[in-house]
Amino acid sequence: MIKIKICSLSKLEKKNYYVRWVDKIKDEVIVFKYGKKIYVKSSICPHFGGPITYNNDEKNLYCYWHGLKFSIGGKCINQNNFKPCLVNYNFELKDNYIYIKK
Repeated sequence: MIKIKICSLSKLEKKNYYVRWVDKIKDEVIVFKYGKKIYVKSSICPHFGGPITYNNDEKNLYCYWHGLKFSIGGKCINQNNFKPCLVNYNFELKDNYIYIKK
């Protein structure tokens, strides 16, 4: 198992989410907080590869290219016939840093 350092908690607190390309997994990830829980998901939309951002007001993830909205769990919530979900990453919080575990 490898651990990949993604960001510090302080970076996450500034915007409520943090996005970063990670070479080792060939994916861009989004780290965000919902309530007191932290989530790490792919920030590349499974539809056509558009950018995913976290909408703190609506508490969902949003793709700007085609308007797809995803639940905190990663499932598309505004297009019933769209089945692909956002990739979820296991992570570890250690010494105020978030690490992906792969």
